Amino acid sequence: MRNMWKVAVLAATAAAACAGPSGSQQANQPSQAAQASAPTVETRWLRGLWADDIKDALRPLGLTCKGPVMENRTNVWTCESGTPLVTYKVRIFGVAPGKIDYINAVVTQSGAAKDALPLRLFGALGGLRFEGADAEKARAWMEATMTAGGATAIGPARYKLSGEAGRRVLDLKSADSEW
Repeated sequence: MRNMWKVAVLAATAAAACAGPSGSQQANQPSQAAQASAPTVETRWLRGLWADDIKDALRPLGLTCKGPVMENRTNVWTCESGTPLVTYKVRIFGVAPGKIDYINAVVTQSGAAKDALPLRLFGALGGLRFEGADAEKARAWMEATMTAGGATAIGPARYKLSGEAGRRVLDLKSADSEW
């Protein structure tokens, strides 16, 4: 009985501590219990994106994938294809197959370099589906930015295009990627 009384006193004390000057909780401040139960949104990886999703997007372009292999405590998948005139290489980094935080894609061309070849690969990567992704916006940005290069944020992803006509690079990262 004594313990039940102590619990009731502690509960009343906690409720009074959370109360504002008028004796009720302030509307603009969530309670400690609400703060503790609120889910934390993870931004270290692209939520909902799996290594197999990326490999499936690359397969129609003729890239074959290997891995993962461990590099610096991170899984790395490598997807490649090439001819004497053009090579495609994509490296996928993540702590687990469902926790991908960085994708690096490189297109190298010999001879008369055309942006249509990198756009084929980069467009496939821009079309990946994950929480907050906007495939149309990502593809449009890549098309408009291919020649000059640049960087942008679309949803939870950070995109960076760089390089020259003979070697184009796309970096796709989660907002808080350590890469």
